[in-house]
Amino acid sequence: MARDQLSLLDKKTKKRYNRTAHGGVPSKGKRKLERPLSKGWIHLTLKSDKAVGPLSFLAMRNKARVEQILKVKAKKFGVKIADIANVGNHIHMKIRITSREMFQKFLKSVTTLIARTVTGARRGKKFGRFWQHLAYTRVLKSYIEELNLNGYLASNRAEADVGA
Repeated sequence: MARDQLSLLDKKTKKRYNRTAHGGVPSKGKRKLERPLSKGWIHLTLKSDKAVGPLSFLAMRNKARVEQILKVKAKKFGVKIADIANVGNHIHMKIRITSREMFQKFLKSVTTLIARTVTGARRGKKFGRFWQHLAYTRVLKSYIEELNLNGYLASNRAEADVGA
């Protein structure tokens, strides 16, 4: 998708829905609308209530695997990851996307692979629901929001280091 088509998509989404966030706890039990996206920076959060103890994203056998999955799939689907904060039961990312379709493919593949890797689920060995909610995304509209996100990611990394 060309850049001008993506910005046109942004304008349509803002005009139609007048929101910048999608997914997570606030959307539970509500009708799902089109996810607002932008050619700028986006805050993405993946959260799991099952990711504790040996299933934690920070567990020794999981940490490197999760980061590898994110990097490989980001490259494959044209997602630029500027920053990652792995907190153990959730992952925060600051990303930039090339198109809606590629981002959807990225989300689908990353969430499935991380859940399979962490739980050991495979054909014949089911685990059940792993992710707590839909992936939360928020479009960053200003430089101030971007700076706030950078500070938030740093504080989450510090929290993860203290807990480890």
